[in-house]
Amino acid sequence: MNTKTYIFPAIYSSLVILATCITFYGGYINHINKVTIIGWLMIVPFCVAAMIYSKKNVYQGNIGGKDAVKEGLKFIIFSTIILVVFQAIFFTLDFKAYKVDFIETYGVELAKTQIKNGNLKITEAEIPNLIKQEVEQVTLFKECTSIVFKNLFLGVITSVITAVTMRAKLRG
Repeated sequence: MNTKTYIFPAIYSSLVILATCITFYGGYINHINKVTIIGWLMIVPFCVAAMIYSKKNVYQGNIGGKDAVKEGLKFIIFSTIILVVFQAIFFTLDFKAYKVDFIETYGVELAKTQIKNGNLKITEAEIPNLIKQEVEQVTLFKECTSIVFKNLFLGVITSVITAVTMRAKLRG
């Protein structure tokens, strides 16, 4: 196993962590969802680059489909581990408090708007119970599980499609 193949997940994870920290701590919290989505979509080019690098440098240009998928999955698993460790620290230190504060501050108004629009089937007297339930659902497990499933979903699809494309180019 070539240790240089771990450079791509390290760079990807570092960029996502840096963007998240700049957004959250730099006062751009309104853009945290955009940064999260862009970071998630950046899996695709980094995964493809890691697979191409492995093809050229580890397998000397001749890689089978299974090995190509394995290289893509190595990227996904290693970057996911790094991001889960970061999310555990980030969530514990600051993000949980932010989410709870957001739910408690804006949750009542959002619930009232949803009731008015007919999207929420509760009365206004039940809003405090709803807010309490929402706050209880803010957990580290939920945050980390979200990262794992998002990365695995997009990463597996990217790895398989890239492996098929790489094999097709070798044949044709």
